[in-house]
Amino acid sequence: MKPVRTLVLIANEKEARLLANDGPGKGLTELSHFDKATETCFADTPGRGQAAPGAARHGFEPVTSEREQNREAFARDVLAVTDQAWAQGGYDRFVLGAPPAMLGALRAGMPADLAKALAADLNKDLLGVAAADLPRHFEDVIVF
Repeated sequence: MKPVRTLVLIANEKEARLLANDGPGKGLTELSHFDKATETCFADTPGRGQAAPGAARHGFEPVTSEREQNREAFARDVLAVTDQAWAQGGYDRFVLGAPPAMLGALRAGMPADLAKALAADLNKDLLGVAAADLPRHFEDVIVF
């Protein structure tokens, strides 16, 4: 019987780790670890508008904060790397772990092939957990 291969992504707003499980008894192998290279800084204020001639000028509210924009940009980068690993690796399923805001950004931008393969997602920041301790967080999904 062929073992089920699982691609595991754990991420937060600043870092991400890509790991693989090649079946029972194999544990987790780290494929890559990367962090956010730069943060994009935007203008101090979003600008002003004038309603009518002679009327007061009012500032515009930003549509999204810089933190949200940076989170979404990093999520796109992480998903691009993950999608490439998925295409090359011959994995059977995909598991994701991230804190709530990053998990939402990753779900929103997830490519269709990864979304179809998503077996489980954990609402936890696991970046600080040692590789040897990670399996106990995924034991409900992956047989180690």
